[in-house]
Amino acid sequence: MPPPSKQEVQVATESLRAEATLWLHQSEQLAAIVGKVEGLRMSRLEAGIFQLVASAYDNAVDQLTVRCREGQQRMTDVAATLRQVADTYDDEESKNLHRFRDLY
Repeated sequence: MPPPSKQEVQVATESLRAEATLWLHQSEQLAAIVGKVEGLRMSRLEAGIFQLVASAYDNAVDQLTVRCREGQQRMTDVAATLRQVADTYDDEESKNLHRFRDLY
């Protein structure tokens, strides 16, 4: 099997970068959700007759906030990794081309 052509490598790296953009977009969506979840907190006055469940409710809001922030960070990490992989492919491709040119 022959090595991939420059065009095939370019298609692959463009796909990786497009995927990275999608992961980053989803990370931003989770960041927006964090703000909305934080807005769900209630004071004791707002809880009214539901005082007994107010603590559990606040704990649920805390858990959702923490999980969304974790998810946001992991999605950002995935996007960065995909971009790094694409950059590595591009760097290796350019190095290989230069190496092959010197052979002739």
